[in-house]
Amino acid sequence: MPLKHAILGLLNYADMTGYDIDRYFKSSIAFFWHVQTSQVYKELNTLTAKNWLESDIVYQSDKPNKKVFHITEEGKIELHRWLEDADLTEIMKYKNPLLVKIFFSSEVSVDQTMRLLNKYIEECTQIIEKMNVDLNKIPDFEAKIHKEDESFYWSMTMTYGFMYYQNEIKWANWCIDKLKDKIE
Repeated sequence: MPLKHAILGLLNYADMTGYDIDRYFKSSIAFFWHVQTSQVYKELNTLTAKNWLESDIVYQSDKPNKKVFHITEEGKIELHRWLEDADLTEIMKYKNPLLVKIFFSSEVSVDQTMRLLNKYIEECTQIIEKMNVDLNKIPDFEAKIHKEDESFYWSMTMTYGFMYYQNEIKWANWCIDKLKDKIE
């Protein structure tokens, strides 16, 4: 499951609180792996139980104490094992609820289907805009983790995201054009 490995990957960069992990998720990984805040905290407990993470309490007098997590040697071994695994079986299983809706759209009006597709275009456009904002944060994050060359790999995922959502918009517009032809 990528969530646990994504958390291990983030903690391989730097020690973080659950809040930090959630924040970095939302500004980097979220465009290709969505996660709820509660899932992050649940997974932190699971990873700690597996001895892949440890945590320390940082006592603060002016704020609530915080729990800072760090990856263990066992966690690094698991992260590397997962990264080196070339099995794509799970990756190739594609699920897309939008396509299921489109598949059965003969049950609703053409206008309703076009509204759905237009809404999808809006959502994809908003994601692209957010990714553009997040792209500008990469140098700051890379400076914080003190690792060189990470942004090279991050840019690959960002480029995938831009191309993916641009293609989704192109496809949705194509569908809308086909629907318009249908009603003319």
